[in-house]
Formats: sequence, C-alpha cells, structure tokens
Amino acid sequence: MIIPFLDDVKDVLSFIADVLGIIAFAIAIITLVRVHSVQKTQEEERRLLHRIYGIESLVVRLRSASVFLRKTQDVDASDLAEDLIRICGQIEGIMRVLNIAGNESKSNQSAIPLLKSGYMTPQFQKAAVMEARHAVDFLVIRSMQFANVDLMEEMRSAALRGVRIRILAISASASDTLLQYATNFLPWPVATSAAELRGQLQEVENRMRQFTASSWPEEARRRFLYRGYNLPPNMHFARVDSVIRQGFVGTLSSAQPGRLEDRPYIELSTNSAPGSSLMTHFDQLWDLSAADQVVPLSTEAQNAVQASPPESS
Repeated sequence: MIIPFLDDVKDVLSFIADVLGIIAFAIAIITLVRVHSVQKTQEEERRLLHRIYGIESLVVRLRSASVFLRKTQDVDASDLAEDLIRICGQIEGIMRVLNIAGNESKSNQSAIPLLKSGYMTPQFQKAAVMEARHAVDFLVIRSMQFANVDLMEEMRSAALRGVRIRILAISASASDTLLQYATNFLPWPVATSAAELRGQLQEVENRMRQFTASSWPEEARRRFLYRGYNLPPNMHFARVDSVIRQGFVGTLSSAQPGRLEDRPYIELSTNSAPGSSLMTHFDQLWDLSAADQVVPLSTEAQNAVQASPPESS
C-alpha cells in the first residue's frame, strides 16, 4: 500500500514541477516582452518630446539670437549672447545624453555612439568652440579651416570668456619627406605635393599670427595656443571639456568619404580608457612641439605683424 502511494506522490510532484517550469518560462517571456515594450515606449517618448518642444529648432533660434546680439555694441547684449551660447550647449548635451542612454539600452555595441556625418566641418568646429566652458583642443593634420574669419572670432570670444584653446597641426617647417607622406591622408581639397601643403600651412600660420597680434586683447591671446608638430600624422580629433570627438581621418584619402559632410565620428569621455589614451597622446605631442610655437608670438613678433592686418575672406 505504501509503495503505490509514494509512486502517486512522485507523479504529483513531477506534474507540479512541470507546471512550475512552464509558468516560469511564461513569466520570462512576458518579462522580456514588457522590457522591450518599455524600451520602445521610452524611445518614442524621447522622439515625441523632441517634436513637441521643437528642441532642435529652439537651439537654432537661440544661436541665431546670440549671433545678432553679438553684433551690437551693448555690453549687456554681449553678456546675454554668451549666456545663450552656454544654454545651447547645455541643451545639446542633455539631448546627447538621452540619445546615448537610449542606444545603450538596445545593445552593448552602441556603447560608443556613432554620429554618421559632419566631422570637422566648419559647423562642427564652430560648435565645439561655442560649447566649451573650460578647454577645447584640436589635433589635425592640416589647419586650413581654422583661418576662417568667423571661426577666429568665435575662438576670440571663447578665449575672452575663459576657455583655453590649443591647436596642433603639422608644422609648415616640417621636412619635405614628412609633408609628402602627409598628403596621402588629407581629405579634400587634397594637396598633391609637399610644396603645396607647405604653402597651405604657411598661409594658415601667417593669418593666425596676424589675427591674434592685430585685433586680440592680451587676455584672449594668453588662452589661445597653436603649435606645429613634426611627426607623421596618425590621430585626428577634437576635445571639448570632458568629451573627445574622433573621426575617421588618418586613413588613406581614397578610403575617406568624398564630402566633408559625410564623415562620421564617435564621442568618447576623457575618463574612458580610449579617451584617456588619446589625451595622453595629445599632451605628449604638445610637449614635443614646444619649440614650434606659432601663436602666441613674442612681443617683438607681434609688433612686426601689427602693421599688416589679416586679409578678409
């Protein structure tokens, strides 16, 4: 009598275990569906908020207002313009964090966000300078775009509000061998010879000396530094405070997109392992380039170039 009873109990327990297993499996499926639904809902909420509040349009309008206010001679208007620029940077930073958070919830592969276009365009460089609160660094191969009048004025304003600006580019005094090597990695407009690249670099260096020496106050000149390096180019990036934006320049020219607007880039924190390595590379290269300081000039050199104001463009 006891043995059949035990067999019945075992059958009942086995049945209960099977039922519990099915229930656990069903719960797991329901949980996964709900998590996916929550992620999808959060993503839709972010897109909806952007549309409702017109965040992108708002940033554009605020920047336009700041540009208009800067054209006036009123001190209060100028201060308001700087406040608007800082607010724009904060808004864009929050939008970027929200987008990154959404991407990270989807997969580990998107932990480092890829921005599909716009690397080192004039708009990219100007935005980097406008957003910076403490420091902005540029490590590039060729610095033609930095001689733009509009960007130079933006860097002047940033320096006056306390931002330290450092630019590293190949030196115009580099050897022909190094410059010829560098032409293989340049995006459009490509310099085809060492002599052509040297001329481009010399023009940029001269214009920067003229700009800063003839129209920049001492306070701004102290915070703006430009050096030329004499090593083969490899890394290429911009650092804005605690964020590094690195694009895929440094590959052969034929491997790069045909248009500047199509170049992608990634964003890294300076506290991350790759971000920290990039900043160490920049700082070491900066120290190695101390002998080739383009800006600021010595007092004697400043006096020499003040008689020839920068060309307008």
